[in-house]
Amino acid sequence: MQQRNIQCSAANRTYSLNVRYQLMPLGCPDIFPGQPCPTCPPCPPCPCTPGLLTTTIYQYTTFSDGQKNVYTDADAVPQLSTSGILGQQSVSIVNLFINGILQPPNSYVVQNGLLVLSEVPSQGVPIILQFIQIATS
Repeated sequence: MQQRNIQCSAANRTYSLNVRYQLMPLGCPDIFPGQPCPTCPPCPPCPCTPGLLTTTIYQYTTFSDGQKNVYTDADAVPQLSTSGILGQQSVSIVNLFINGILQPPNSYVVQNGLLVLSEVPSQGVPIILQFIQIATS
């Protein structure tokens, strides 16, 4: 940034103006259009995108009996579920909701056909496993 002082006189008064000029950095033509720096290397090519991503969401739902902390595909409520318990290797993201609250991943273990909770939920509480698959189309 350059600075320059200018003094003006008018009608027996002297004014002092501060004028500042901002110098644009060299080699940033995308941000500051102008002449590129001759000594700067050329910009790298833009990264390739994989295309559109598709997502598929599956849900396993059951209700706690207040006694057990291990649930299987047989415990699912078919009217509220779109799948059994999927293994973590076949999906991108697994979310567990107990009584509508998202649970931290260290409080449960998910394997193909099996859910193990670290604590026993209260009786009648809904347990929902959400599986999200993300893939390129």
